[in-house]
Amino acid sequence: MTTPSSTPPFVVAVDAGGTATRVGCYALDGTLLSSATGAAGAAHHDDDAARNLTDAVSAALTSGGLDPAAARGLTAGVAGIGRPGSNQGVGRDGAWAASFYPLDLLDCPRTFVNDAVVAHRGALLDQAGIVVVAGTGSMVLAIDENGVEVESGQFQHYAGAARHVAFDVVHQVLAGRAEPADGELVARVLEHWGAADVDALRLALRQQDDVAHNDVKRAFGSFAPVVTKLADTSPLADRALRRLADVTADGVLLLAPLLRDTPVPVSLAGSLALDPAFSTRLDAALDVPGATPVHLAPPALDPLGGAGFLALRRLGAPLGPEVVRRLGSSG
Repeated sequence: MTTPSSTPPFVVAVDAGGTATRVGCYALDGTLLSSATGAAGAAHHDDDAARNLTDAVSAALTSGGLDPAAARGLTAGVAGIGRPGSNQGVGRDGAWAASFYPLDLLDCPRTFVNDAVVAHRGALLDQAGIVVVAGTGSMVLAIDENGVEVESGQFQHYAGAARHVAFDVVHQVLAGRAEPADGELVARVLEHWGAADVDALRLALRQQDDVAHNDVKRAFGSFAPVVTKLADTSPLADRALRRLADVTADGVLLLAPLLRDTPVPVSLAGSLALDPAFSTRLDAALDVPGATPVHLAPPALDPLGGAGFLALRRLGAPLGPEVVRRLGSSG
């Protein structure tokens, strides 16, 4: 291990979701010193989340030869951390996370927030607007000009994520709604679940009583890229994506009137949200006459860069264009 004097001061940024945990260690000018990717760090998606996140942080420190004593702060955006009034992450707030993810290897201030917060702050660089997170999980979050956070869940709304697209497709196949043009999609569904035909698929899904819930969610979630790939040739895949886009647009339009300046910028984060098959359908669904005008805005930083941005801001480090450029070039 290096000595404290050979390691520059740095911050640790974490973006932990239901599929992976990404960690970046950034110098105070935004330069990426080291990084690592590990397994899912969201407790509601992976039973080993605490260990996975800790291991990813440890791997990032080790890969860069960084002395943990030089860390000046950690900001972690973690899927499933709740907020006041939220219908998600009940009982899992920042204080819970500080205990659940002990990170004994670091002796510095630690901040845990929902991953949508780091996605929002990174994408819009502290500006008011809305972020749609859709990957393994989902959230639609607005932050206004005064820093007030409101999510669509406070209106008892939940959009859905990658697995929900797959749920929809499988349900429609089982219900007999597939058309001849859906042949390739149906074949991929059967292949994914190891079934010879639709009756065998129905039986296979009924026999999952002993399969862990998180494993079931992963099985469906991992099928979503097939749906997006076939969205322009399969009517069934197209309908599933349009339905989710419509529900997601509802969440955005519930929040847009809370923001002062229009059109309200809406940025996207997560594997499904950023897939053109979904984002183009979402863009169309957001065009509602009489609704508060919104527009899709490309993210300035990805969620890991957003966590780094927040970590540096909390430390009082300068956050000029060059720092943002370095944070963005590290993704």
